[in-house]
Amino acid sequence: MRNARQLASYAPRVVIFVRHGRAVVQAAVPTDDWPLDPAHLTDIETLRDALPDLPVVCSGMRRAVETARFFGPPAVDPRLAEVSRPWTGDLEQSIARYFAGERLEGWEPQDAARARVEGAIEDHGRAIYVSHGTVLSLYLASVVPSLNAMRFWSELRNPDAWQLDGESLVRVVATGD
Repeated sequence: MRNARQLASYAPRVVIFVRHGRAVVQAAVPTDDWPLDPAHLTDIETLRDALPDLPVVCSGMRRAVETARFFGPPAVDPRLAEVSRPWTGDLEQSIARYFAGERLEGWEPQDAARARVEGAIEDHGRAIYVSHGTVLSLYLASVVPSLNAMRFWSELRNPDAWQLDGESLVRVVATGD
């Protein structure tokens, strides 16, 4: 896995990472198909007005695609999908264990998740990347040494946007829940 200095050698100087808007969670529906909550679309519109005009790349998960369309026509890259994991009733505890490096049954290995996001950035360059909380937290903690993945994840909003410039990570604008 590359650190921030190595990342700078192949990645664009500044990229924007967006966590998708608030989704309608439906236990009977696969997570890939969860739609955005119509009651919270203004949060995405507010975020759109704060973002630069850049190409848009998103995961293929419905809530990411729907969010990305607010920023422009997206290129869908499945490498930006959320960490693959089983449904769990204790999500926060499981996420904490995952970020601590524990191998959890049925969870995507951290190295694999980080590598696919890194590959997407290598291929698409300077862009707005619309993705998901766990995979973004994991990836960003790998390139920003001072970032605590669990704290970052727990403070993420729906939607949320962060600008990465080298090892500097700055929230674009405060929106969402």
